[in-house]
Amino acid sequence: MQNSRAINLGLSARLLILTAIFILLAEAFIYIPSIARYRKVYLLDHMEKAHLAVLSLEAAPDKMVNDELRDLLLKHAEAYGIVLVEGHKRMLVLSKDMPPKTDLNINMADQSWIPMVMDAFETLFQKENRILRIKGPSPRNAEVSIEVILDEAPLRMEMADYSRRILNLSLVISLITGVLVYISLHGLLVRPIRKLARNMADFRENPEDENTIIIPSNRYDEIGQTEAELHAMQGELRKLLRQKDRLASIGSAVAKINHDLRNSLSKAMLMSDQIAGSTDEKVQKLAPQLCQTVDQAIDLCAQTMDYVANSTPRLDKELFYLHDLVDEVIAHVADLHDETTQVENHVDELAEAEGDTTQLRRVLVNLVRNALQMGATHVELTNENSSIDVIDNGPGLPNKAKTNLFKPFAGSARRGGTGLGLVIARDIMHAHGGDLTLQQTGAQGTTFRLVLPQPKEI
Repeated sequence: MQNSRAINLGLSARLLILTAIFILLAEAFIYIPSIARYRKVYLLDHMEKAHLAVLSLEAAPDKMVNDELRDLLLKHAEAYGIVLVEGHKRMLVLSKDMPPKTDLNINMADQSWIPMVMDAFETLFQKENRILRIKGPSPRNAEVSIEVILDEAPLRMEMADYSRRILNLSLVISLITGVLVYISLHGLLVRPIRKLARNMADFRENPEDENTIIIPSNRYDEIGQTEAELHAMQGELRKLLRQKDRLASIGSAVAKINHDLRNSLSKAMLMSDQIAGSTDEKVQKLAPQLCQTVDQAIDLCAQTMDYVANSTPRLDKELFYLHDLVDEVIAHVADLHDETTQVENHVDELAEAEGDTTQLRRVLVNLVRNALQMGATHVELTNENSSIDVIDNGPGLPNKAKTNLFKPFAGSARRGGTGLGLVIARDIMHAHGGDLTLQQTGAQGTTFRLVLPQPKEI
């Protein structure tokens, strides 16, 4: 129940509460020294009243007053007794017959702020009336010291009344300020954020609807920038969604075309085999080219289908020797090289790796075949731990191929290529948790590196 209430407490309400709390804290920091100063001013004011009572006494004939005037002067000073100190001379000027015993002596001449604050709160929370003896220089004459004996209860009552006024004023200020801040922030911040949240929720529900794209306001602050960025992001996302739908449609069409095309190419392959057995010299010359063209078309169909499927290769991992895998690759491409070309295995015979040998063989065959078809006469495969380098002495990759190396239909280095071979090969390596990278290419040759994770120790 408490969690649901906390969640339902909106940003505006939280801002209102925090504003009120911060204002009350600020008022508290102001109140602490002010209540101490209020006590000090109260005591100094009573010392000044006591000095005025003394001056009134001096104006009387023979400096003598009757009991009625004495009580009136003491009542005006709110004191039990007044002592006047001039130099070394100390005189009890005004006093009742039996002044009460004092409970606390306060010297106004040597009070610092911290003791004043502590004494003020001690007075404020005092439950019993104490008799105070206040002494210090007279506010009227710094050369004269005054001692005044008075009750603490009136002081405490006035301090409590002052505190209540400060508290009420603070609450009013907090409420007014909080409401103003609430209204301001609600219009400047909360409402635009709610608008953004609603728009994102609507866009998530139906991203293809044009009406769900936010229309930026004319604000130039952070909210306006956020609206503009969200508008741009939603536009780009809608383009990607449209492209995705179109690619899905194209993929379905390509799959159907490939299916029909492969059936036609299978018939063409059978016919090319029959043509290859012809005794006609022209036919014998054209037959290899026809077979190569049909092979390329079949390979194009296979690679296109693999890419359109867009599925992560299923891996049957096992621990194997890299040297044995490379031997299988060399045997697989034996029909692509003759006595003028060499494919050598320089992989450590004890080097081990973990992965799907069928998929990895496919990657290596693709790299070696590409090297031989690009005109390399020497290809060697070496290793460093679980990595395999495919190094050839071919003419290197053209600039266009290097720029679009792993982009489908754009990174082919040979005429008639689709550029899908390296894309699929890298996907296979990523599925293994490894990578396929181009180490270097140039007139001296090209080096590709297959990086496989280290086999787990048993």
